[in-house]
Amino acid sequence: MKCPKCLGSMDTINFNDVEVDRCEKCHGLFFDHLEKETLRSMEGAESIDIGDEFVGARFNEILDVACPKCQTKMEHVLHTDPVEIKFECCPSCKGIYFDAGEFRDYLEDEIYQQFQEVIDQL
Repeated sequence: MKCPKCLGSMDTINFNDVEVDRCEKCHGLFFDHLEKETLRSMEGAESIDIGDEFVGARFNEILDVACPKCQTKMEHVLHTDPVEIKFECCPSCKGIYFDAGEFRDYLEDEIYQQFQEVIDQL
């Protein structure tokens, strides 16, 4: 599988029996349908996102992206609350591509939401 951003090779990595594809060059991450949700609940999952967030931000500007799994043109998703995360989603296979640093942001967003729910209950 080739990275949809830099065309580097995607290596399969395993975290607690969840296999994710990571680019060996830019360190972007491709998640099959629901893998990111599964990892979201696992302690230490942020360790798979080893890339430099500044490199990820540069690659995030690439707009024409084909899904590395099925080659369908991916759609851009902008998540803004509480932090802005732009990522790509495949409308066909439902895969998700995060540039380097975005998965860590995605997990921090979850921590923020959990913290906010506790505060709201007080």
